[in-house]
Amino acid sequence: MEGDILVIGAGRFGKNHVRTLVDLGFGDQLIVCDSDDSRLVDWSAKGLSCVNHYRKALESDSVKTVLVVTPAKTHFKIASEALELGKDVFVEKPLCLSENEGLELQNLERKKGSILMVGHILNYDLAVQKLLDLLSSNAIGDPKHLKSNRLNFGTVRADENALWSLAVHDISLASRIFGGRATKVTCTGQALLGNVEDFVSLNLGFEGDRTATISVSWLHPYLHREMVIIGTEGFIVYDAAKPLQEQLKVFRYAATQPTAEQPKPSPVAIKLEHGYSTPTLSADGERALAVEVRHFLDRCKDREKPLTNSDEALDVLWVLEKAQKQLDAAKSSNARGSLATFETGLPPSNSGDSAVGKSQTTDISLPSPGYKSHSTAVIDEGAVIGHGTRIWHFSHVMPGAVIGDNCNIGQNVYIASKAVLGKNVKVQNNVSVYDGVSLADNVFVGPSVVFTNVKNPRSEVIRRDEFMHTAVNEGATIGANSTIVCGVEIGSYAFVGAGSVVTKDVMPFALVYGNPAEMKGYMTREGNAVSLEEGIEESTS
Repeated sequence: MEGDILVIGAGRFGKNHVRTLVDLGFGDQLIVCDSDDSRLVDWSAKGLSCVNHYRKALESDSVKTVLVVTPAKTHFKIASEALELGKDVFVEKPLCLSENEGLELQNLERKKGSILMVGHILNYDLAVQKLLDLLSSNAIGDPKHLKSNRLNFGTVRADENALWSLAVHDISLASRIFGGRATKVTCTGQALLGNVEDFVSLNLGFEGDRTATISVSWLHPYLHREMVIIGTEGFIVYDAAKPLQEQLKVFRYAATQPTAEQPKPSPVAIKLEHGYSTPTLSADGERALAVEVRHFLDRCKDREKPLTNSDEALDVLWVLEKAQKQLDAAKSSNARGSLATFETGLPPSNSGDSAVGKSQTTDISLPSPGYKSHSTAVIDEGAVIGHGTRIWHFSHVMPGAVIGDNCNIGQNVYIASKAVLGKNVKVQNNVSVYDGVSLADNVFVGPSVVFTNVKNPRSEVIRRDEFMHTAVNEGATIGANSTIVCGVEIGSYAFVGAGSVVTKDVMPFALVYGNPAEMKGYMTREGNAVSLEEGIEESTS
């Protein structure tokens, strides 16, 4: 391995990376960096080179490889600086805190020809590697469902919730088992001790009618790290809390099959007499962190793509962002009871808390009196409408709907009870913003745009509990007569051409149009088109 290796962060997790690199024989090339000098004392005493600020070390030509093991909120800044300098970079999970930041890091990686790897360590665990081998050999048929519990009475965090702290590994492994990014995300959580969720439950959908259920918490009476993969012919149980030789178990079953006498038999699973096994795992294998670090250094040497590369990191970030938005929306919903409600631009009444739809408004700053509505518009009691907003002829705002400051709602517009509009949103004539749709600040929605909230509607089938969330992020534009199929996310400052049918997520700053809408280029924040060849750097400048 050529050049020095810089480890930035020697705290709770970083010290393990330093120790692993020493054990692997790279102590002479190692530079340990931490802003807390007390964390460097022991390493300095052992003869390792230590510094208390990373920037000077990062700029050294001798440093070729960087491991970022710092708090998640610093990952993007440090990793982007390292990539700009042409370093190969390993970043502990999560890669960063948004898909937009992840795309920027991936863009830098490709521009500089660097290696970028994320620390999804579960992929390097000996038992997990055996589990993946079993799935590849069809040991349980076609895997259809994954159930994971990652629970313990552990360190309670104040800076990140259980989703970002604990669920990353399981999301990563589910994506690997089911062959790609999730297509559907549903997330709930609860903050019991502070302002971040201590318990999170995550449901994912994948192509091929595959699903995953992930539960994570640091408030649980005992350690529980069990994953069950259910296939068409059996189950695999992975229990990381047990001794190595007991971590994997395989169960096989057979299902009742159609016969001439009974073409549609009742579905029954029959446990096979010899359908249970415990795969043998070598106790001589390296620890997962050693395998992971060695894999990174090997990829830096041979320049091949890492197993947990930036593409996988983006898949995981996409899920995390979708899930976090739902957690944030739930927090807003829970806070609604403390907000005043308005039917017109008059101050709220002090006569009590009988306002309709109180539990369905969102936690925005209390709007000042002074929005304007046409005499033909219907504003139901319980709607929250911001200062300076204008609502025109024959529009209807339902109880619980939230509209921010300085919005313009055109003629014949319907805003549902659980719809949320940010500030300075413009909705043109003949648009229905249904439950499940959120429009962030500065979004433009053209005339006769159609939003849906159920993918498979039937008149006689009630699907109110199946409404899907559609998110239109800050500054995005949706052209006239476009149809937005529910469950998608339109990225910040994306531009959807008139008459388009959007059936999948649109990345930030993307220009899309057609039926179905496909990416044709980029659009700058100011609304100037940029070709695909010119790239995303120009579009975000």
